[in-house]
Amino acid sequence: MKLRPRTLLIVVLAVIGVGALVTAVSTRSSPTPKPPATVVVELASDDVATVGRGDITRTLAITGTLQAERQTTVTAQVEGQISAVDVRPGQPVRRGDVLARLDGRDLERQAAVAQAQLAKSRDLLEYNRKLAERNQNLLKQNFISKNAFDTTQNQLQTAGADTRSAEAQLGLAQQALAKAVTRAPFDGIVAERFAEPGQHIGVNGKLFTVVDLTSLELVANVPARRIGEIHVDQPVGFEVDGFAAHYSGRITRINPSVDAASKAVQVYIRIDNRDGALRNGLFAQGLIDLASHPAVLTLPLGAVHDDGGKSYVLAIEAGKLVRRPVRTGARDDRAGLVEIAEGLQQGSTVLTGNLQLAPGATVKLPQR
Repeated sequence: MKLRPRTLLIVVLAVIGVGALVTAVSTRSSPTPKPPATVVVELASDDVATVGRGDITRTLAITGTLQAERQTTVTAQVEGQISAVDVRPGQPVRRGDVLARLDGRDLERQAAVAQAQLAKSRDLLEYNRKLAERNQNLLKQNFISKNAFDTTQNQLQTAGADTRSAEAQLGLAQQALAKAVTRAPFDGIVAERFAEPGQHIGVNGKLFTVVDLTSLELVANVPARRIGEIHVDQPVGFEVDGFAAHYSGRITRINPSVDAASKAVQVYIRIDNRDGALRNGLFAQGLIDLASHPAVLTLPLGAVHDDGGKSYVLAIEAGKLVRRPVRTGARDDRAGLVEIAEGLQQGSTVLTGNLQLAPGATVKLPQR
């Protein structure tokens, strides 16, 4: 059966009306949504800090390596074949101890030749001296001419010069023979060994490295812009990788030049290491004490944040976090404190630690 146009319109309107009625009923029956509950973050005692007043020491952090004040590379003074090596790395030595020996047979022969040449020169000198004395007497008696006497004197002078030359040659040969034995230049420890028996070594060839560990230096770089705050005799505290102990020393020297690449100046801190515990080349981190600041407002370093070079804290006021800009002063890395020059009063409570909370957050202070 076909519906007429008027009848079709009535049916459509009826369907729409039913849907609207269902929607209206549904809307009236739904409960009104409640506003979300406020989230309160309960803080632990480690999450908050209070602005206090105390003394701090402004410090400058440095890093560097330990170096022995006395260390040297022992080299061969003569050419030859190494016949014996008497020490190994890590072995302590005293000044004058034998470290290595070169085959000295050729040097011994050279010394023997020089000795024989000297003996010959001395004999010739003695002969010419006696001849000169005799001819001087003959000249007084006019038995020889003045020219003959002058010739004798010239021979005497030549013999004297030859003797002195032979003495020098013998001295050089004996010196070379002595240098065939390499000895420790000072009390210390053998750090490196480059020579082995049977090896041919040239003049100035490296044999050993010897270091004296009784006195070390911490060589550290200070930024050139901070070098005006550094001076000789400043105290330095530092720690060395691999050692639990805390060490101290004083600045003894400051390099007069700025390194072009790093824009830093090297400073040298002397360390008493008579017990030999520390080693050459160890890495160290320390703090130079620059100046003391008594009775200033302070906060832990972790409570102060940086935003584009401007410092701020998250203060806790009436149970909410409020961002407060502050101006900081001296920084004490040893105590972990920073001076608050402006922006907060003594007794103010701020957020510290690593909590990721934004300004406006509601917080609850820990029970005391």
